[in-house]
Amino acid sequence: MNDVLMTMRGIRRHYTMGDNVVRALDGVDLQIRRGEFVMIMGSSGSGKSTLMHLLGCLDVPSGGDFRLGDDDVAGMSDVLLSQVRNRRIGFVFQQFNLLHDLTVLENIALARVYSGMDRRTRLEKAREYADLLGLGHRLGHKPSELSGGQAQRVAIARALVNEPDIILADEPTGNLDSRTGGEIMDVLYGLHDRGYTVIMVTHDPKFAEGGTRRILLQDGCVVEDVSGERAMSESVAAEHSRGATVAAGMSIFDLLRIGVREGLLAHKMRTALTMLGIVIAVAGVIAMSSFSLGSKQKQADQIRALGANLVRVVDGRLEGEKLTQARIGGSAGLSLRDLEVLRQCVPGVLLSAAAREIKLNPVTDSGQSISPRTLGVLGDYHEVNNLRLTAGRFIDTHDQTDNARVAVLGASIADSLGGDDAVGKHVLLGGNPYEVIGVLANRNIDIKGLEATGASDSNRDLLVPLRTILKRTRHLDMRSEIDEICLQLESEEFLYEAGAAIRRVLQLAHAGQDDFRLVVPLDLLKQKQQSQRLLDILTACISSIALVVGGIGIMNIMLASVTERTREIGIRRAVGATHRDILLQFLSEAVLIAITGGLVGFVVAVAVVAATCTVFDLPIVVSPVMVAVSVLASTLTGLVFGLYPAAQAAAENPVEALRYE
Repeated sequence: MNDVLMTMRGIRRHYTMGDNVVRALDGVDLQIRRGEFVMIMGSSGSGKSTLMHLLGCLDVPSGGDFRLGDDDVAGMSDVLLSQVRNRRIGFVFQQFNLLHDLTVLENIALARVYSGMDRRTRLEKAREYADLLGLGHRLGHKPSELSGGQAQRVAIARALVNEPDIILADEPTGNLDSRTGGEIMDVLYGLHDRGYTVIMVTHDPKFAEGGTRRILLQDGCVVEDVSGERAMSESVAAEHSRGATVAAGMSIFDLLRIGVREGLLAHKMRTALTMLGIVIAVAGVIAMSSFSLGSKQKQADQIRALGANLVRVVDGRLEGEKLTQARIGGSAGLSLRDLEVLRQCVPGVLLSAAAREIKLNPVTDSGQSISPRTLGVLGDYHEVNNLRLTAGRFIDTHDQTDNARVAVLGASIADSLGGDDAVGKHVLLGGNPYEVIGVLANRNIDIKGLEATGASDSNRDLLVPLRTILKRTRHLDMRSEIDEICLQLESEEFLYEAGAAIRRVLQLAHAGQDDFRLVVPLDLLKQKQQSQRLLDILTACISSIALVVGGIGIMNIMLASVTERTREIGIRRAVGATHRDILLQFLSEAVLIAITGGLVGFVVAVAVVAATCTVFDLPIVVSPVMVAVSVLASTLTGLVFGLYPAAQAAAENPVEALRYE
């Protein structure tokens, strides 16, 4: 068995500081054997700390040959160096270097996080070493609740938990009183007796002779290397650790756990303010898209309530010279004959109707003016327009044939006559009494929101037989016989085909005169909704700006976090974290802030949408696609803006990070 653990030949470590070169180590030759307890001494600036950093693979030499067993340390990658620190070397620092947000048990188990061991197993392992160091009753305490001696015992237990080949103790008694320092030395002696190789830096002469070797450094060189009073350990308790087969690196669960604890919960108010931009952006996108979708759905539902698959042919209402030219050209205007021709020639027509507005001022038989819109109607008018009755009946073919003086009232007009009790009463049109035979149900439709479709409020309509109107009233010369033809098609698929057919038929019937227009309410609604997309795009742009602002906030707070936690980075690197581990840790914190902000934004949006839609009587529509896109965008924001701070954290030099105050 090869007892040589470390070999240094001609090791140099030079630093450039401005124009000066500092020779921290200058030609060190050193060999460490298994079972030794090496005491390193020297005055301040002699190179002790630099040597310990090299021995602990926290730093690499500027020159010379450094081998760990048979492995060339200078040629190792960051991953291999991290594995060495994690599996073969245990650090005990003068400043303890415990993570203040972790409990005693979690601090001891920290090295096992980077060896890939699952949480339950590593905590069990940590508990064993805590009991070994007399810390079994302090496992749930934080470092701030421990005495100096207890804190150093935690640091020793952390160094032992991965069962390393070598324990590096950098002045472990320097911050302790003499009694506690003696206790810590007893612990280290006990570990040496168990087979651990210990390398310790000390300023205390009484401890210097207590090892198997004493090395004295001066100006970066070994000036003395003599035997100490202690005998070499005969045990090989730690030898088996080199063959450990655990996988390296943090698990995703540990990554998320650290991200939540360090990224979200460490500074709750700061985190909340940081994610505010993300919350506003996501809530804004989801809420505005929901309002837009809700409005569109309400309008579409109302259009279908007014009459689905409807095509309206509206008279051009020509006047003056244009009217005269149309009549001379051979067009009699919109007529009942046109209705018959369209029924026969247009494919997909299911129902049809005609209407003509009469400018009269109806009054009740008691003399009360009711100011409705008076329409003469023919055909399937109530079915085409989805009108329902709450009382009485609708105008039928007999009423048309007999030119009957009967009327159907809209809900608002009927209310002035007693509602459903209006059936049987009379209204006067041009001085002639018309019997009320039916009352229409209230439509509860927002006509103002449907102005672009040409829809009207049937609640204020007074409907009479069209043939009665044509027979019993006079009209202006050359005026069209009817004002409107309504055609309900079998399906929305026929709308465009039917529209083209209607235009061809009427142009032939009207001798090519353009004295009519087609109105497709559903198509007009789609055109209006298309124009609303500009507002949707504007909302998306504003929300994107808010996302960028939120991302900048995340970057800012993560950069501050890197500065605040520089020593933590050094500690994690010392126990085996790789560049990648640190990068992923800080990146996960940024992404978790962004994801949480996105989820909070979603909840806020749903609450706002529910409240607003209830107040304004809009259907609640939340687009799953928009939710997914918004949360994904917030996640990508955290990823993009968290990458630079995470890279800065990963680039921290372990040695400099451990010195950071």
